[in-house]
Amino acid sequence: MEYIEKEVNKKYIYKGKILNLCVDDIMLPDGKYATREYVEHRGGAGILAVDADGYIYLVRQYRYAYRESILEIPAGKLEEGEEPILTAKRELEEETGLVGKIEPFGILYPTPGYTNEPLYVFLATELKTQQKHLDEDEFLDTVRMPFVEALKMVMAGDIKDAKTVYAILRYALQNKIGF
Repeated sequence: MEYIEKEVNKKYIYKGKILNLCVDDIMLPDGKYATREYVEHRGGAGILAVDADGYIYLVRQYRYAYRESILEIPAGKLEEGEEPILTAKRELEEETGLVGKIEPFGILYPTPGYTNEPLYVFLATELKTQQKHLDEDEFLDTVRMPFVEALKMVMAGDIKDAKTVYAILRYALQNKIGF
């Protein structure tokens, strides 16, 4: 049986530039009523860039919500009406100064308990260097490291970002690296 919850009434508590906060009245599969609180988000795209020497490109960025700097694949939010692959290409070039052959690498739902955000993941190969150009409010370092080192960091719990963990583990499994 598919347990579908039906929206009865949608209420926005907050509408922002990046996200909206919603409290919806819903009908449960058994006909009873309940509410669901969630963050509405148009989504984001991240990209795992792998060069011919087996190195990957990550960014180290301070993330205020966690109060720490974390390593992650280049990524950003989708602009209104933007295709995820264009977001991924843009973020790769802005944050690392790289361009390359881009292919889809999966979609994940980072926290389905309280957000509807889809995260589109891409793989970049055949990399070429261009000019890096960060957004004016963006402060980060590009980190080039051997893929195997990044995989070890994931397994040790040192890389915690979900999209990055996903991308590294998927690449390792597909290429039989470390397994």
